[in-house]
Amino acid sequence: MLTVRRTLFRCCLLPRCLFLIAAIALPGTLAAQVQQSKDIVNFQLRDKCLIVVQTTVNGVGPFSFLLDTGTTHTVIDPGLARQLQASVIGEASLTTVSEIRKDKLVRLKQVRIGDFEVSELGAIIDKLEDVKLKAPGVRGVLGEDFLSNFDFLIDYKKHILIFDENAPAGERCRFETMGHYQGTPTTNRLLIEAEFMDVRSGKVELQLDTGAKMPELFPVRQDSFPPQPWAGSMAFDSGPNGTRIHPRITIKVGSTMIHDLDVVQSRRGVAFDAVGLLPASIFRRIYISHSGGFVILNPGE
Repeated sequence: MLTVRRTLFRCCLLPRCLFLIAAIALPGTLAAQVQQSKDIVNFQLRDKCLIVVQTTVNGVGPFSFLLDTGTTHTVIDPGLARQLQASVIGEASLTTVSEIRKDKLVRLKQVRIGDFEVSELGAIIDKLEDVKLKAPGVRGVLGEDFLSNFDFLIDYKKHILIFDENAPAGERCRFETMGHYQGTPTTNRLLIEAEFMDVRSGKVELQLDTGAKMPELFPVRQDSFPPQPWAGSMAFDSGPNGTRIHPRITIKVGSTMIHDLDVVQSRRGVAFDAVGLLPASIFRRIYISHSGGFVILNPGE
């Protein structure tokens, strides 16, 4: 059986669906290999934020996959795993807010979007029920274990991804690829510093997330914000166990200011290695350099 080490994993795109998973200690024979060429990949935009790309797996497809920087490892649904006759290489312990279960870990010989390919990739099998509610027809999620092999530009207006082009001009905001949860390292992350200008909190660390629709804060860490509205704002509640929404909030990342945002503040504690989520879709364009460890927000503007 495959040996695993515990770390954080958010399987689903939805901010309310957060998971812990064992980090995959892949066998030496499963070292990912990358093939690439410069190309543009078109995508569909669902629910104004979700990036759905056509993906071939083991030479079969294409299938609709979600591209999600907030997911640490690639995921496929059980039906696709059966169709591919993917080789099982172990198990992963998955813990949600309501249950603990064992999910199978399979070997994918090749995962490809456009002209960009990663070989010998491990993938978790999951039903992806919450993902499919927002993006019907999706068969899997491309996580950071796939995406971290590339530098790419996301253009939300044109619905295109441009892979491995030279970094455009603009301010380079650093991100961290490792975090910590309860003293345990977390991997395959995109943790970036941001500042909420309407509170005197200083900078906080957020997960840059292409699967999130709204900025969200989790009241689970000492450096989280207290559970009361921002001064001078009206908060809209969704129930005693739900969330609180603060309108017209300004967030600053580097020197970039994003105004008039609705920010969700969770009342229920969530196991997470960052203070909250920073949606990539609040930017018109965003360049993510995994090789350089930085992002450029709204380049060319």
